[in-house]
Amino acid sequence: MSRRPFRAPGEGAGGAGPSEAFELEEQNDRRLEGLSAKVAALHDVSININSEVDAQNRLLDGSAETFGRFGTMLDRTRHQLTHTIAAANSRFLCRLTLALLAGVIGLYFTSKVLLSWLASEDESP
Repeated sequence: MSRRPFRAPGEGAGGAGPSEAFELEEQNDRRLEGLSAKVAALHDVSININSEVDAQNRLLDGSAETFGRFGTMLDRTRHQLTHTIAAANSRFLCRLTLALLAGVIGLYFTSKVLLSWLASEDESP
């Protein structure tokens, strides 16, 4: 599109006539409507982004609160375990360790047997 200096309709020897000015005005209106539609779409996108950011921030705040409570509970448990270990005699501590170890090993083998049993049921017709 070539650019010409602005002239009022009918001005100068080679000036634009009223029909050309009207055509240019319609062209400007069409482009302005297209631009307005694009601005409205960008506005909708920015509002959607803002609401999504707010939702994510609420989720993060809730997660931080949950982890804070978990940390407090873990500190309390650590303190109680430290106190129990300090007060317990070595025989009790040895029995407690063996009982915990036996429990973990028992859970491991029980879960292994259960998983193999479930896998064998899935394979049968």
